[in-house]
Amino acid sequence: MMTSDALVTVYIATHNRAELLVRAVNSVLSQTYSNIELIVADDGSSDDTYKKLVPFIETGKVIYVKNATPEGACVARNKAIAMAKGEFITGMDDDDTIEPYHITHLLGEFLAGNYSCIASSIMERTPKGDIVRKMDVGEVKLDDLLHYNILGNQVLTRTENLRAINGFDPEIPAFQDYDTWVRLVSRFGVAKKSAQASYIWYTNHTHGRISESSDRRKNAYDIFYRKHSPLMSKAHKHSFVILRRKLVNEPYGFIDFIKHTNSGNWKASLSLFINQNLKPLKYLLDLTRTKLNTK
Repeated sequence: MMTSDALVTVYIATHNRAELLVRAVNSVLSQTYSNIELIVADDGSSDDTYKKLVPFIETGKVIYVKNATPEGACVARNKAIAMAKGEFITGMDDDDTIEPYHITHLLGEFLAGNYSCIASSIMERTPKGDIVRKMDVGEVKLDDLLHYNILGNQVLTRTENLRAINGFDPEIPAFQDYDTWVRLVSRFGVAKKSAQASYIWYTNHTHGRISESSDRRKNAYDIFYRKHSPLMSKAHKHSFVILRRKLVNEPYGFIDFIKHTNSGNWKASLSLFINQNLKPLKYLLDLTRTKLNTK
């Protein structure tokens, strides 16, 4: 029987971003939920990551594991997943933070609905202010998820479930999160995305994000599509046309919008169309949301 005081493992994969990592660690240690195991999986950092973490390690607040040489974020995450003692598990990127109530909220929602996994909405922290990103909240079925990555980059789930699907696939150079959530939902059922924006995604720093290379992302797209296309309907495949246009920055005009838009992807399709063809409108929409979040 699961209880609300169960141990929750939080893993953070990191590589050469010591200052940002400390900020992420502090956000985990500031959680209102107290029964947390924090594992930092260092993917062969050559900076002062270990030195920065020593105070946390010596006081038992952080469990530290390191790859001798960089092997990729998936390998680092899988190492943390393999050693996790928590009944539940969730992750963070090393350049992001979570609100103090993040774990309490996600675990409560998870236990209430017995989902395969649960994600929060995202607060994007930009140089001009915060923008709440909370599209497609509510229950997420496999049919929904195959249109695009509704859940985002992090979920909370049972540790045994994440191990059962062999964690993250190190053969995919990008879309590792998306691939993992598809496999989780395909095997264990409906997921949920909460309207509570308790995960803070920072886009106001100059450090590169994992898997941002366009060539890596195009290669990952091809691998992901080959891997999951047997699950896809014709409507899903239209959604992946939209995704590829976005990745390679190909024109997406009004005829394309009409041809590829369906009930499962209309938000992503509309967003791409506006971003490419109505940039002043996108600027005004983001400006409005930023102002609302700073009041």
